[in-house]
Amino acid sequence: MKAITLEEHAAFPSLGDNNDFYNGIWKVFPGYQQKAWDYGALRLADMDAGNVSLQVLSHLPGIGLRDPARCQAANTEMAKAIQANPSRFAGFAALPMAVPDEAARELHRAVTDLGFHGALVDNHLEDMTHYDDARFWPVFEVAEKLDVPIYLHPSPAPAAEVEQRFAGNYPWKVQMGLTTGAWGWHENVGLHILKLYAAGVFERFPQLKIIIGHMGELLPMMLHRVARLRFFQEMAAERNKSILDVWDENIWVTTRGMFSVSTFKMLQQVTRIDRILFSVDYPFESNTTGRAFLEELQSSETLTDEELEMVAWKNAHSLLKL
Repeated sequence: MKAITLEEHAAFPSLGDNNDFYNGIWKVFPGYQQKAWDYGALRLADMDAGNVSLQVLSHLPGIGLRDPARCQAANTEMAKAIQANPSRFAGFAALPMAVPDEAARELHRAVTDLGFHGALVDNHLEDMTHYDDARFWPVFEVAEKLDVPIYLHPSPAPAAEVEQRFAGNYPWKVQMGLTTGAWGWHENVGLHILKLYAAGVFERFPQLKIIIGHMGELLPMMLHRVARLRFFQEMAAERNKSILDVWDENIWVTTRGMFSVSTFKMLQQVTRIDRILFSVDYPFESNTTGRAFLEELQSSETLTDEELEMVAWKNAHSLLKL
């Protein structure tokens, strides 16, 4: 069973990995930094062990939001790494989302000149600003025009946000877990999708393609409750699309970082099978863990053989025009 994965991170010199968040990550997870900086033998060996035929590289999120020149240089560096092994790697661009017009121009360059398949961007700016304001929409306009997806990736919260919302009577590591992968990341990306819908982004750009990870960032459980609330029903009546239409037509969901068959079954109940994409989250997760998850989906008969192939690689192949 081959696989294509598309939330798989790498560090390149122009953006690097030198900030407080990653300096802490490398201490907690020794060895991951070396994997992030490798685009050769180490990465390929892990891919082979997990039956990953193609990996869509993305830059480490949380860096370069305000620096167009660094994003451009890092995207060019990534393109060279892809050119060295084009049968195994593809690319998502980094964009300076705090400078939306520059971000839109760089997305156009990365797709048309470098051959990238879209962009993976931080879920918010450093002050927690989301992209529902119209000043960010030039990026969505270019993405729709070029027919490439934007992947909204969880981002580190500022210290004040962490202290106010997640600090408590427990160790610092638990606080950071709540801020990130145990809760904060997921609810914030889910909120962002709802804000984009409420702001009319999917009315203005009806063919826009957005990818989110973690089996839907908590939205699958909340989706039908949101849809039946009066103010969302009123919006749906006035628009071409309800939030459920947007989920079916504009949102793709990866399994990245979540390897639970039970959770997958919940996602499956509310999500079209052609909108579900397998991903791993390398180097923070191993491709062999991802392979074991696909094998468990197969052995549990959660999916038919055809559906399993769709999730493992066919949906990504179609979405990214690989």
